[in-house]
Amino acid sequence: MKTYDVIVIGGGILGGAVAFYLAKQKAGKILLLERGNVGQGNSSLAAGLLTRGRFKSHLIPMVLETYRAIEEIEAASGEFLNMRQTGCLYAAVSPDHQKEIADLVAVSSQAGLKVEWLDKADATRLVPWLVLPQHAAVAFMPDDGYIDGYTFASGYIKTARSLGVEVLENTVVFSILRDGGRITGVRTANEDISAPVVIDAAGVWAGMLAYEIGVGLPMAPIRSHYWITETRSFISPIQPFVILPDARAYARPESNRLLFGIREKQSASIHPASLPHTINGLTFRQDPRGWETLMEGAPKLSLFFPQIDEIKVTNYIHGLSNYTPDGNFVVGAFPGLVGFIAATGCAGAGLAMSGGIGRLVAELVTGQNPFVDPAPHRIDRFGVVDPTDSDFIQRCADARSGKVTG
Repeated sequence: MKTYDVIVIGGGILGGAVAFYLAKQKAGKILLLERGNVGQGNSSLAAGLLTRGRFKSHLIPMVLETYRAIEEIEAASGEFLNMRQTGCLYAAVSPDHQKEIADLVAVSSQAGLKVEWLDKADATRLVPWLVLPQHAAVAFMPDDGYIDGYTFASGYIKTARSLGVEVLENTVVFSILRDGGRITGVRTANEDISAPVVIDAAGVWAGMLAYEIGVGLPMAPIRSHYWITETRSFISPIQPFVILPDARAYARPESNRLLFGIREKQSASIHPASLPHTINGLTFRQDPRGWETLMEGAPKLSLFFPQIDEIKVTNYIHGLSNYTPDGNFVVGAFPGLVGFIAATGCAGAGLAMSGGIGRLVAELVTGQNPFVDPAPHRIDRFGVVDPTDSDFIQRCADARSGKVTG
């Protein structure tokens, strides 16, 4: 039987980040297993917003670590990851949303992030397609950027490989092996592989892998989706991306097209036991082509982007992300089970938080003092969880519907 010190399940953004940081920490002989090709699952479908501003201050160091990881990967590989540092513009109209943005600015400023208030003229100069009422509150974070998920995940994994991590693609992990209170390895289609530490970073499949060994991860697979318009001259790749809580929407340039997402009032979910082997061709019973969501959200979005009523929408992209009821992640060990570590539950922020989650997991594995408090992301923070329970899945879907930031 092949033996490793650590096995990482999943070759997406979080599995890649974990492997990268484990290799940096010299955590021993490391194996990363991916059921398909690295970076080509849900990570490749993400909108890629790297928003530094967070309502929860404990999340800010984690996204800042992601920016440091980008610099390290580019320096180590000599390859440019093409992160667009355009800045992020938050615009709010209603008193409630204006207060939310004020709170976000306060938390961000206290954390030392660059943030400034803009008037209407300055905002529309930065984003010419944006229409704002005179009384809108607008905050701008100039250091924010966005990135392509496949490029970023591949960057993590290429660099991890260069640091000695072994990567096996097209290798499905059927189960995590457990002997009493201890993890012993994994079972693939071809063989059992031994390791005292297994990190479950299998994306939306992570929940059922853990559930089969008696670990209930507090998360559920919820749909994330967005649309891309045709090319227009008033859209430029150097424009900031925009968060519009009044429209439950965000938008960013995609070259000279506009990529925009709308959060529906009732987010679609998939029962974790019903997940297909691959997300290719994945369909949803609820609003399978996203038209209902688009029709529901377009009137509010048109107040800020009037062209939505006549511009051609050329692409609809949908994927899955693990959401938790409280918006924190699912990271760390499970009480009473030695050798199991979760690295999942990214709540739609997997790319933005990948550096922070990767570093935190590596520090937990190697016994270092973690750079952030892991308690908010504990697996057992909700007590005993049944991730297949329909009421719990609905709580996770509701968390996505109520999300305000990017």
